[in-house]
Amino acid sequence: MLNRYSKKNSNPEMKSSAEAYDKALDLLSYHDFSDKAMSDRLRKKGATEEQAREAVDKLNEYGILNEERYAERVYAAWLNKGSYGKLHLQAELAKRSVRQELITKILDEFTSDIEEEHARKAAGIFLIRNKKKIDLYGMKDPKIYGAAARFMAARGFSSRYIHVLFDECYFEDEI
Repeated sequence: MLNRYSKKNSNPEMKSSAEAYDKALDLLSYHDFSDKAMSDRLRKKGATEEQAREAVDKLNEYGILNEERYAERVYAAWLNKGSYGKLHLQAELAKRSVRQELITKILDEFTSDIEEEHARKAAGIFLIRNKKKIDLYGMKDPKIYGAAARFMAARGFSSRYIHVLFDECYFEDEI
């Protein structure tokens, strides 16, 4: 006996491109996809490569699937996080299978002023999270200094912006 958690036939083969198109519309009712991500998802759901390609082409033709719009939405949502750098944005877009030319276009929109603002927010987060350690050892301690650099690098900031955290920390020490 099967219950609702068992996988009776989780990936039945789709019989036509129309069936793949219907499945794509169903998937789009949940969230947006890039062209590649949609194609991969349809193939995972049982469509052949040709059926998936035809469904994606039809969605693009009708303007339902628009990778540029999708990339802009990812960028807008990412900007709202407010404390990550350009390298993190690039990785996020690549992870979501956005085409390289769109990634380049969006990275051009992300100016150094915006990145510096994000670096300042990230520095503030580091200071809050590590207040006790900084009070105990001081910001000039090599362990704190290394932790701060790793924190900024993990958030996608280049070494150019890691100095922002140190500027914020030394400013806090003087107050």
